[in-house]
Parts: sequence; C-alpha cells; structure tokens
Amino acid sequence: MGQQPYVMKTVHRLFIVAISSIGAILCTIFSLTHGISTAFSFFYILPIICVVYFYPGRAVLFALAISIVYIGLVYVLGAFNPILTAVSTAWFVLFITLAVVASSYANGLLEKKAQIRYIMENTLEGIFCFDPSTLRIRVVNQTCAQWLLYSRHELEGVPVSAVWPDAGAQQRFMDEVKGRRTGVTFESLFRQKNGGMIRFILSPLNVTKDMVLCSVVNVTDANVVDEEIRQTLEDLERQVRERTAYLERMNEELRAEIIERRRLEHTLLSSDLKKDTGDEEENQS
Repeated sequence: MGQQPYVMKTVHRLFIVAISSIGAILCTIFSLTHGISTAFSFFYILPIICVVYFYPGRAVLFALAISIVYIGLVYVLGAFNPILTAVSTAWFVLFITLAVVASSYANGLLEKKAQIRYIMENTLEGIFCFDPSTLRIRVVNQTCAQWLLYSRHELEGVPVSAVWPDAGAQQRFMDEVKGRRTGVTFESLFRQKNGGMIRFILSPLNVTKDMVLCSVVNVTDANVVDEEIRQTLEDLERQVRERTAYLERMNEELRAEIIERRRLEHTLLSSDLKKDTGDEEENQS
C-alpha cells in the first residue's frame, strides 16, 4: 500500500513526458509536411522542462535524444533546406543548453533539499513546520514525531491543535512571531498520541507567508529533574530543621537537668551545713 502513491506519481510523470514529446514530434511532422517552418520548434521546450522538473539527473540525456529526433526530422522532411537546417541546428544547441543550465540549477536545489532533509532527520532537536494560514502541520522530523509518539506521516496535514491543544498559546506564539519574525522562544505544553503532555520550547527558524519552521526542544525531562532537585532540597531543609529542633530540645533538657542537679547539690550542701552546725552546738553544750 505504501508503494502505490509512488507508483501512481511515477506513471503520471511518465505520461506527461510521453504525451508532450509525442505531441512535439507530431507537430514537427505536420508542420514540415505542410510547409510550416516557424512554430513547431517551440513545442520541444515543454517536454525538456518537464524532464528537468521530474528527473533533473536525466534531463541532458533526454534533451540530447529528443533534439536528435528533432533535427533528424528537419533534415529528412525539410528537403535539406539550408535556412531551415541552420535554424534547426541553432534550436538543437538551444535545447541542449537549456537542459544543461536548468538541470544544473535543479540538481543544486535537490542537493540543498537533501542536505536540509539530512539535517532534519539527524539533528537532536525537533523540527516542527506548519502553515500559519490554515494552522495545519506541513512536516515534522523523526525526533519531534518520536517525542509526540507519532510517525512522521501521521502528522502531515493534521491540524496543529491535534498536538498543541492550547489555542491561546498558539495565538500568543503567532503574535510574537509576526511581530519579531525570528528570535522568539516560546514554552508550551503539547499532547502526545497516548494523551500524555510534554513541554516544548519552540524557536522559529524561518517565517514566510505560508510556512513557519520551528526548532523544538523537549524540556519535560529537564523540568522533572528540576522538580526532583527542588524536592530533594526541600527534604534536606526539612531534615535540617527537624535535626536542629531535636538538638535544641536536647539542649533544653540538658540545661534543665544541669539546673536540677545544681539545685539538688545546693540542697544537700545546705543540709550537711545545718547538720554540722547542730553537732557543734551540742558539743559546746
């Protein structure tokens, strides 16, 4: 089932190239057999452009092949007219030049696209891209999709609200993006496929009329660690307070015990002193 869209797209592309090529050849045959020698050359530009767009790596070979067919038809059906032969030779060179220049440009774009795709798929940060007018997701990279517990294809074309349920946060983010374009950092909660919530920090990388491309950092674990550290510190502070209170209580008990012992010692000394005094009085009597 996954191969079917790709096969259908390939068939459509080949059909367009074949129809445009056959049309150009038939127009050439009709024009040359009816004495028309000016317009048919333009019909070869369409199949060349189609191949440059669909298959830029094969555009030069295709242009060479269809140009040979073109100039062969001109030589055979044009009765070796020197003017027509010269014009067709110029068109032959133009077709090849057009294919070379256009395919070079297209191949450069494909290389940049491949580099961007490689960066998106291998970066540790998430990539989140959506359409600001429709608020539908255009593309996410594998990292972002894994955080949200989706596959990449499941999120393509899905409303942003499916993973970003806070409409107020969306509006505030869009207001900040429209105001400052880039350089914005925004923290918000996103919903996973299983209903769980995770916290993202979004930073717009590129903002256009039909695209907002953001880098995404998952700070859920960081917040959990911060919460654990906070709880640990609170536990330590509580233990210190309890230990301090215990030591203060022990200190008070020890102080009370010392005071009581001194009181007893004073009482005993007073008793001994009275006893000694009574004994002396009896001796004197």
